[in-house]
Amino acid sequence: MTRKTGAALTSAFVAGTLAVIKLVTGLMINSLVIVTSAVDSIMDIVTSSINYYAIKASEQPPDKEHPFGHHKYESLATFIQSIIIMLSGFYILYEAYSKYINKESVTNVNNGLYVMFFSILVTLFLTIFLRRTAKREESAVLKADALHYEIDILTNLGVIGTLFVVKFTGIEIIDPVVSVLIAVYIVYSALKLNFNVTKDLVDTELPVDIKEKIIDIIKQYDDYHLDFHRLRTRQAGSKKFVDLHLTLCREVSLKDAHKIADIIEKRIRDEIKNSDVIIHIEPCEDENCPGIDYCDKKVRIDVD
Repeated sequence: MTRKTGAALTSAFVAGTLAVIKLVTGLMINSLVIVTSAVDSIMDIVTSSINYYAIKASEQPPDKEHPFGHHKYESLATFIQSIIIMLSGFYILYEAYSKYINKESVTNVNNGLYVMFFSILVTLFLTIFLRRTAKREESAVLKADALHYEIDILTNLGVIGTLFVVKFTGIEIIDPVVSVLIAVYIVYSALKLNFNVTKDLVDTELPVDIKEKIIDIIKQYDDYHLDFHRLRTRQAGSKKFVDLHLTLCREVSLKDAHKIADIIEKRIRDEIKNSDVIIHIEPCEDENCPGIDYCDKKVRIDVD
């Protein structure tokens, strides 16, 4: 089991445990904000399960039907997760409206407070764990999972604040009102997540800072090539794809041309974590292209 799949399983287990505790407590004391938090945890179970299978699929090696690998399974899982999060937000809005119309009251606030404090503590540790794993593995789907739990912490704090208000003031309307605010924030976060992952699914270029880093690396080897063009980048899950055309003196031997491509590809892979690099070599078509003297002078490489 890899770090990523282990993190996804841990996330699903924690979400399941918290969902059961909060749902039972919320129904017992008739608190919509706790039930809202429980619904969010149930969504966590679904999304974490999807993430687990998506990560397993994305880690499979390339095959005949998927020669570029299965990395977009991660992006697809993140997209599905954003939809599920959004739907949970709309469900909470519906429940808040229903409770407001029926004017239901919260009972036994203390039990709700104990459960929510416990939930925040567990979720905080889980979020830190997922964030570190996502950063180490450069996993978009685990990053999305961590974001979801960060939202949980904020919503749980809102739940605690709501329960305190109900406990000390008896203002029952605060329960559905806070639920609406939480739901709006959940829907907003889902839309933002959906927008970001869609960039991967439609092969948007890598961020500008990464592309500039790639260009800087290529320019460090100006002595070995005449120019480069058609630099293209994209990302699928945590995998980054880079390809470009490199123009060399036409007198360079095939062996030396291959060495030049190898050394640049290796440098990019070393500097840009989890990258797949392909360099297409082109001969110079300029009539005044440097001849054999230039090649003998410039091509002195050792890629080992």
